[in-house]
Amino acid sequence: MLATTTTLSTSGSRSLRLLPLSALILTLFTGCAIMPQPVSDKDRQERISADMQALFKDVEPLQGELTLSEAFARALKYNYDYRLKAMEESMASSQLDLAKFDMLPRLTLAAGYNSRNNDAGSRSLDLNTGVESNLFSGAQERNRHTDSATLAWNVLDFGVSYVRTKQQAEQVMIAQERKRKVVQNIAQDVRQSFWRAYGAQKAMPRLNELLARVKEAMVRSQKMETQHLMPPLQALSYQRALIDLHQQIVTRRQDLILAKTELAALINIKPGTNYSISVGDENAVIASMRPMDDLDALDQMALNSRPELREEDYRKRITVLDARKALYSILPGIEFNLGANHDSNKYLYRNSWTEASANISFNLMRAFSYPAMKKAQENQLVLDDTRRAAMAMAVLTQVRLSTQRLAEARADYDVSKQGADVDGRIEQHMRSATKANTESEMELLRTEVKTALSEMQRYVALANLQTAYARVANSVGADLLPDSPKTDNLQAFAKQLEEVDLAWRNTNFHTQQAVIKPAVVVQNVALPSIAKQDMAGLLTKRLQEFGTEPQAKAGAGVAQVSASVSVGDVKGGMRAVEVIWQIQRADGSKASIPYRSVISESVPSAWAIFADAATESAAAKIANMLKEDAVKAAAVATNNAS
Repeated sequence: MLATTTTLSTSGSRSLRLLPLSALILTLFTGCAIMPQPVSDKDRQERISADMQALFKDVEPLQGELTLSEAFARALKYNYDYRLKAMEESMASSQLDLAKFDMLPRLTLAAGYNSRNNDAGSRSLDLNTGVESNLFSGAQERNRHTDSATLAWNVLDFGVSYVRTKQQAEQVMIAQERKRKVVQNIAQDVRQSFWRAYGAQKAMPRLNELLARVKEAMVRSQKMETQHLMPPLQALSYQRALIDLHQQIVTRRQDLILAKTELAALINIKPGTNYSISVGDENAVIASMRPMDDLDALDQMALNSRPELREEDYRKRITVLDARKALYSILPGIEFNLGANHDSNKYLYRNSWTEASANISFNLMRAFSYPAMKKAQENQLVLDDTRRAAMAMAVLTQVRLSTQRLAEARADYDVSKQGADVDGRIEQHMRSATKANTESEMELLRTEVKTALSEMQRYVALANLQTAYARVANSVGADLLPDSPKTDNLQAFAKQLEEVDLAWRNTNFHTQQAVIKPAVVVQNVALPSIAKQDMAGLLTKRLQEFGTEPQAKAGAGVAQVSASVSVGDVKGGMRAVEVIWQIQRADGSKASIPYRSVISESVPSAWAIFADAATESAAAKIANMLKEDAVKAAAVATNNAS
């Protein structure tokens, strides 16, 4: 019997020794069988087809003209950056739900089956006599199964899990703020691209038509040169002028030629889709853009609403919770266990039993690290406060820059609009005065190109103005998304966004000083007898449009504007003319604004063109000068009263 047992033991030992070798051989053969497999062209084509279908799946086709509110709605509903942030927020919420389960006790169910190829037996030693027994005895079957159910609850783990769950809740709030930031960035990008696309829609047809005319004129000039119908130098000069016009048109077209494609990408319209844009009453849209110079109110809104600063608030909470979690980790750990067990071993006295236990443990070495741990947490809090202060300063700087850019963009738009109006009137006068000869055709074409480029510049300035307005909204953290967005219905969602945008535009961020209209009186301007224009009347009208209050008579605190005109001698049918606007400001100081030009004696409307240009060039500068004086005077009066 003993020999048989020894033989079985030797056989089992040999089998166990062969197991590692067998596993090694199997692993080597398996590893050698793995070869890199490149993605096939068929798989790539399937991926491309799937991606193209997914990109524009469920995208509602455009119906009619695209409005700004619908562009917002489409960008927020179909833009993948927004979808990504929404998924990140959903993922953070799921992580919070998952973290809550860590606070529950552990309930462990286990079932197992054990088998061995021989009997487990052992001898015993008599501790009193020191005599070993020669009899082997066993208390375990070769084959048995076990089952257990254990409920364990660690008080320390519960505390740490509770803190982690609260931290995950703060991460959910951070994800929401990041989604807000994406919404604000999308709103800014859409507004910028929308107005640039609108400018392209309005300006491109005229530019393309003029470009075609320039090319036709170039072909005609080359034919005339070839047929010797024009002197060579005159023909080449004419062609050089046409090339200059061609370069001007092509260069300026590049500013807007890609605008509609960029907007289509933002709102997830398939590339190549033809669509048109509607803005309604352009002048009403511009008039609804209120001035924003109440920097204190803007600063308060920015410090309260910017997603980055709100995220820092939540990060500080997480840092405080980190300190609490570190404190919990050095406390004694208390664990309670309650379990039910079953073992099929027939040699056991009881095959089923329950047991309960309570344990406490304390890591003494970790307790000594508490001072260093506390110091690290304090440093982290200081770091968080410093980072938030630096970000707050950056936010305030952005508010200042955005408001300054808005003011500059508004002034640039006003000047661009004036230039476009003047060039338009010049074109009208030039058309009426053009005669059927080559030089007149070139001058008219040059005037038309200049007018078209000025009009395009006006649209570019309008887009820059809208972009600057959007940057102010972005810099203060304005929420342009409704509380309960109706994303299932695109038109209803667009209506919601339009109402939110209107509410933001109606927000009062301008001071009383900003609406002060300085008083001014414009004196008569003496012109040569050949000129029949009323330059004083023209300037008075333009100053009123720029926000001043023209007066009939001079008085205390009323600025005065006069002008002196000097006319040069006629040289080659041209005459140099200069007008100097003299401004006597309300504080008694004086300023002057000169304007010089050349007029043609053969063009009847030359003086009318000169009068329009001279008043247009000075009106904005004079109005801004008088407004600055009025604001300073009001500030001084307020300080004296206080």
